[in-house]
Amino acid sequence: MSFDFAVNNAIILSTHNGYVPFIGSVGVKGDSIEYIGEKEIPASDCSKIIDGTDKILMPGFTNAHCHGDMTLARGLGDGMTLLEQNQVFADSAWFYKYIDDDDRYYSRLLTYCEALLSGTTFIMENMYWGLGKRSVEAMKEIGIRGALTEDIRYDFSKPDELLSDEDIIGFVKACSENDIIPVIGSISEEDYDLPRLQKIRQILKKHGLIQTCHLAETPWRIDIVRKRFGTTPIKLLSENSLLGSEMIGSHVVHLDDEEIQLLAENNVKVANTPLCEMKICDGIAPIPKMVRAGVCVCLGTDGAMWNNSNDIFREMKGMALLHSINSGVRSLEIRDVLDMATINGAKAFGLEKEYGSIEEGKKADFILIDTTRPHMRPLVLGKYENVSSAVVYCATGADVSDVFVNGRQLVENHRLIHTDLNQICIKLQETAEKIRQQFYNIPKH
Repeated sequence: MSFDFAVNNAIILSTHNGYVPFIGSVGVKGDSIEYIGEKEIPASDCSKIIDGTDKILMPGFTNAHCHGDMTLARGLGDGMTLLEQNQVFADSAWFYKYIDDDDRYYSRLLTYCEALLSGTTFIMENMYWGLGKRSVEAMKEIGIRGALTEDIRYDFSKPDELLSDEDIIGFVKACSENDIIPVIGSISEEDYDLPRLQKIRQILKKHGLIQTCHLAETPWRIDIVRKRFGTTPIKLLSENSLLGSEMIGSHVVHLDDEEIQLLAENNVKVANTPLCEMKICDGIAPIPKMVRAGVCVCLGTDGAMWNNSNDIFREMKGMALLHSINSGVRSLEIRDVLDMATINGAKAFGLEKEYGSIEEGKKADFILIDTTRPHMRPLVLGKYENVSSAVVYCATGADVSDVFVNGRQLVENHRLIHTDLNQICIKLQETAEKIRQQFYNIPKH
C-alpha cells in the first residue's frame, strides 16, 4: 500500500498556493505528507480512508507564546492590568505557595488538551516554573508538538544567578531526545543591565539556542529603561548588537517606525497576543506596519490569567478586527493573518521546511474543520471564494473535528483519542478550588 492513511475530498487551504482553496486529497506515510492533489486516493492504496467531505483541511496552528502553568488560575486576573496583577499576586508568588508540582503538571496537560482540541499542533510553553523532566513528559503525554522555554535565571528575583552550562546541556538533551525545541527565556526590561544582557547573549550563542523575551510590552517597563539608559528597550538592544534572528520578542506593543525597521533588519520574530493585549490593557501593537516591513509576526494566546482562552481562531479574528478599526479595513489581508497562525509560527522556530503548510514532504501536522454548522455556511469556492474568510471570521476551535501530529491522529470527531480528559479536568478543578480557598481565606467547612 502507498499510504498509511488518506483524507479524500477535503477543502484544502494552505499558504503554499496563496490560500486558494481546492477540493483534493492528502496521502500520509509515516509522519509525512506523501501526496497532495485533486485526485481521489483509492482505498486499495492505503490502510485507512478518512472522508474529508464538507471539511477544511489546513495546517495545524502554532501558539508561539503560552503559559500553561497559569491555566490553574483561569479568570483570577480579570479586571486588572499586568502591573496590578504583579502587585496583587506577589505575596503568593503567583499562587506558587498554594500548589505543588502535580498541580502545575496537570495545568499544562489541560492547556495542551485545549490547544489540540482547538486546532493547535505546536505550542511554546513559557514555563513559569521548571518541572524538570516532567515538563517534557507533559508534552509527550498529550502528543502535541512544541517548544519548552527554560528561564535563564534560577530565581526571577536574582537576575545575575544564571543557569550553568551543565544545566543548559541537560535541558537541551532532554528536549532533543523527545523532539521538543529547547528555548531560553531571557530577562524583562526591569532587569536590563548591559553586562547581564551581554552574558546572556554569549550563553545563547555558545549553545546555539533560540531566546524568547517580553519586549516593549508595557509603558511602565519602557519607562524603566528610558530612565536607566536614556533610550528604549529595542534601541538599546540594537545599539549593543543584542538583536538577532534567534530572538522571539513577545507582545512588542510600544515601538516606532525606526524600531520596526530594526526588528526587520535583524530578523527578530514577534509573537503577538492580541486578545491578551486588549484584556490587560497593554495597548495596540503596530502589526500592519510590522508586516509591511517584513517582520515575521506569529500568534500566541499568553496564559489563562491574561486571556482565559487558548484558541488561536479567536486570536486570528481578534487580530483582524483590532487592526481594522485601528489602522483601516485593508491594513491586514486575510492571508497575512492565516500566515501568522501557520507558516510564520513555523518560521519563528526555524521549522518552516518541516511544517506550517500542506506540501509533499512536510510533516503530517494538519487539522480538519467541520463546515456543516450554520455559522460556516454558505461556503463558496472558485474566484470569489469565502473559505479563508470563514476560517478567520467564522470558525472557532470548537469546529475542529480532527487533528493529526506527526502523522498520528490525536483528535477524532472532536474527541481526544489517547487522553483521559475527564480525569485531567477533575484534578485541575480541585486545584482551582484550593487556590481560591487559600487566596481569599475561605474557611473550610
